[in-house]
Amino acid sequence: MKIGMKLVLIISIFNLIGIGLLAGITLILSQREISRLAEEEAQSIARESGENISKWFERYIGATRTLAQIMEGYRDIPVEQRRDYFNMAMRQVLSSNPGLLGVYANWAPMVLDGLDGTYANTPGNDETGRFIPAWTMSDGAFQLDPVPGFSWDLVMQMPNTRMEYMLDPAEYPIPLPDGSLLYANMGAPVKDKETGALIGVAGATIVLSTIQSMVDEIKPFGDGHAFVFSSGGIVVAHTDPERLGKNMRESETGAFGPFLDTMVDAVTKGTPASFAYRSPQSDTVIQYYAVPFSIGNIPQPWTLVVGVSRNTIMAPVYRMMIIAGIIGIVTIILMSAGVVFTARSISRPIASTMAVLKDIAEGDLTREISVRSRDELGNLARYLNFTVDKIKGLVLSIRKDADLLGETGADLAINMTETAAAINEITAHIQSIRSQTNRQTTSVKGANTIMEQVVEHIDRINDQIQKQSDCVSQSSSAVEQMLANIQRVTQTLVKNEENVTKLSQASDVGRTGLQEVSSDIQEIARDSEGLLEINAVMENIASQTNLLSMNAAIEAAHAGEAGKGFAVVAEEIRKLAESSSEQSKTISDVLKKIKGSIDKITSSTGAVLLNFEAINEGVKTVTDQEANVRSAMEEQGIGSKAILESIERLNEITGEVKGSAQEMSSGSHTVIQESKTLEEIATEIGDGMQEMASGARQIDTAVNRVNDISIENKKQIEQLMTEVSRFKVE
Repeated sequence: MKIGMKLVLIISIFNLIGIGLLAGITLILSQREISRLAEEEAQSIARESGENISKWFERYIGATRTLAQIMEGYRDIPVEQRRDYFNMAMRQVLSSNPGLLGVYANWAPMVLDGLDGTYANTPGNDETGRFIPAWTMSDGAFQLDPVPGFSWDLVMQMPNTRMEYMLDPAEYPIPLPDGSLLYANMGAPVKDKETGALIGVAGATIVLSTIQSMVDEIKPFGDGHAFVFSSGGIVVAHTDPERLGKNMRESETGAFGPFLDTMVDAVTKGTPASFAYRSPQSDTVIQYYAVPFSIGNIPQPWTLVVGVSRNTIMAPVYRMMIIAGIIGIVTIILMSAGVVFTARSISRPIASTMAVLKDIAEGDLTREISVRSRDELGNLARYLNFTVDKIKGLVLSIRKDADLLGETGADLAINMTETAAAINEITAHIQSIRSQTNRQTTSVKGANTIMEQVVEHIDRINDQIQKQSDCVSQSSSAVEQMLANIQRVTQTLVKNEENVTKLSQASDVGRTGLQEVSSDIQEIARDSEGLLEINAVMENIASQTNLLSMNAAIEAAHAGEAGKGFAVVAEEIRKLAESSSEQSKTISDVLKKIKGSIDKITSSTGAVLLNFEAINEGVKTVTDQEANVRSAMEEQGIGSKAILESIERLNEITGEVKGSAQEMSSGSHTVIQESKTLEEIATEIGDGMQEMASGARQIDTAVNRVNDISIENKKQIEQLMTEVSRFKVE
């Protein structure tokens, strides 16, 4: 296959692969990016919609929370008024929240007022008299009934009654005012403020049709849809009204298909989820995004699911695929045409160049390639012509140099024979000088051995002197150290005498100060008894304030809507009174502990004063003993100084002897060193002569080898002339 066809095929294949990879990577990245953006948009819509639903619930949860807070203050209401007061509060909450279907409460037996038996089978109470009122409104009239089937054991079994809760939605037995049937019960716990125990629940019943209206307005990407499920998997809002109130395992099999368990698990656990499923009804792939949203402080979130058609999401990608395909086809056609033209413009100059190179390869250096262009191929032909000219000049030069090399080779062979004879004479003289050098080396070694024995005896004497000097030095150091220790002990005794004097003075000052502290502590004890009386007055004021805030809360409840602001103020006053009472109790306990601590300190002060007397006696005894020890150490110091002077004189004499021995040893070592140097020089001369003899033998061998090479060189020159004559240069 010719190079032009190869270029066309290779470049076309690379164009197809490059454009295909570029288009494929672009489409894949675009699909991923659009899918990511679509997922973010859908999740954002779901989160925003969930927050709107949560805000809608918050107003009703706030009503139940308010009821629970009012009921937690039951201790502040007279026993005989508690049930009427709470019924009135529940009616007020129901009337001020039109979206509520009803409000209710459920109290533990015998907790509210201890009068359950008195209220048996009365409105809002069960057969035992337990307070379980349920308020509803029908045609503008309030109706009070006991909560049916809502026993206290059932309340205790519910998992979330110790915090705000939302029961799964259910269908109401009769159509509600707006035509819907779906409702849900929510509530908040009523806890005892002193023990924190659960004593009741306050709740409300809410109609859920508003959530369906809110979900109908969610249209992600124009044609999407949304569902809402409770934490128990009940359908709260749906595009198909027939599925409302049903469990999603029964109603959503067709919508989620094999991903039903995934969606149920996400809904019940309150976790996000996403998947794609081809709907058999519309034969379209639907992308679902499940986003949980919280309702008040209820721990189990509900879930809003958004569904979007994959075709709607990927529509921009499909349009891009069509445009990219058209652009790719046009690009391939244009590039193929350009490749054909380029291949032809390259192959023609190459063919003409090949013909000229064939003649040059056969030895004709007179041929020349014609240059017709200034591109890379033209430069290639120009440099090939230049190379052929260089080769032609080189062949001519080789012919001339080969003749000269022949003559030079003959002269070289003659000269190398004479050189070999001269080298043999030099080798004989070197051997004679080497034998004389060996005899000189032997004499030097004998003299060196005798001198080393002399130095060994001097070194042994020097070692003995060194040992004597070390012993004297050690004795001197030991005496100096002992003298220094005696002086330090004497100084320490002087300082101890001063410290003992200061200790005696400090003991007198401490005893006087301790007596003053004892007097001050007794004064503090009298003042703390006055603080206890003041704290009792504060506790009485807090009790009166608490009673006043309770009466204000009752009056605010009677005032209805107009008294809501005053009720908040009354509640804050009640909290302040409770806080003041608790702080008063804490202060009373602290003051009692302080008084007990002061009594203990007073009793301990007397014992400390007795200890100070004993310290004074001990200080006097230590002062007498310090004086005796100091006198003995001064006498010991005088004797040690006399010994130290004698040892210093002995050390000087030993040093003089040691210096003389070192000078003798140094002189002997110098003689030995010079002798060794002479021996080394003789050895080096002998080695040098040996190397010279060896070198002479190697030179002789090399000269003979060069002579052989010169003969071989002459033969090679003759062969070179034969090869060069084959080229045609003229």
